[in-house]
Amino acid sequence: MTENNPFKDLSAVPARDPDDLQRAENLQKKEQSRTVADLGLATPEQLEQLPRIRDLTVHDLNDLAAEFSGIPTDNRRVAALSLDDLQDLEGVFFEFKRAVGSDLVSRRATVRSVDVSCCCCTPCCSCAAADMTPTAS
Repeated sequence: MTENNPFKDLSAVPARDPDDLQRAENLQKKEQSRTVADLGLATPEQLEQLPRIRDLTVHDLNDLAAEFSGIPTDNRRVAALSLDDLQDLEGVFFEFKRAVGSDLVSRRATVRSVDVSCCCCTPCCSCAAADMTPTAS
């Protein structure tokens, strides 16, 4: 009966190999340090015009999403972004999604086949919904 007990002592679970944990941690660090340029969302020519966007990392994008959710991150790169930068970032993701959608349409794929997701979708959607006119009252 104790074999099926879901509340058994967790220390009885075999320890994970420290090498496996280190590899997983290294992969996570590598993924978090990828930049918008590395993600291939826009052409190098387009990104050359957007250096502050081009050099944002996945970690920065996650921090941006957190900031839009009201969670302060103290990320200097995120704090330095202007409204124009946020619009440019949204534009980069929008163009990528449009290109994927166009490709699917040309192959006569259904709309349900569009599976474009990114960790920073929240800030981009928030940018699209925000009033970007500084003179509006």
